[in-house]
Amino acid sequence: MSRDQLLQALNWQFRAISANSVMFSQVVAEKVGLHSTDTECLDFLLQNGASTAGQLSKLTGLTTGAVTAMVDRLEKAGFVRREHDQEDRRRVIVIPNEDKINREITPHVMPMGVALDSVAAQFSDEELEVVLRFITRANEEAAQVITQARGS
Repeated sequence: MSRDQLLQALNWQFRAISANSVMFSQVVAEKVGLHSTDTECLDFLLQNGASTAGQLSKLTGLTTGAVTAMVDRLEKAGFVRREHDQEDRRRVIVIPNEDKINREITPHVMPMGVALDSVAAQFSDEELEVVLRFITRANEEAAQVITQARGS
């Protein structure tokens, strides 16, 4: 393959990964009675730790009103709880209920993890390091593009 063909193929594969991710998120959300943005928010909380609604708004690109409604749904379902910040009682921190998430959501996402482990087994550690470096840089660039797109 020429470099142009290789780059085009990579672009198509990343688009496919993106589409598959959206569809998988929707399926998992439906299984647990949530919106896909709710399950993605839970993923942000698991990756980044407890956050304020403002931080979730920045991470997700949702308005603070939409984040409040989402957190209300997640709290009602028992997936998060709100606590006042110990340093600034006016701030409210959203804390994920990891036990409930692991009990009710993880079983639905586990097959994807198993599938990816199976694919990874076909590559050497050195190849996986290159893939990881590429995906990490692609995600960093994607975050910048998303930030720029929100500003336009």
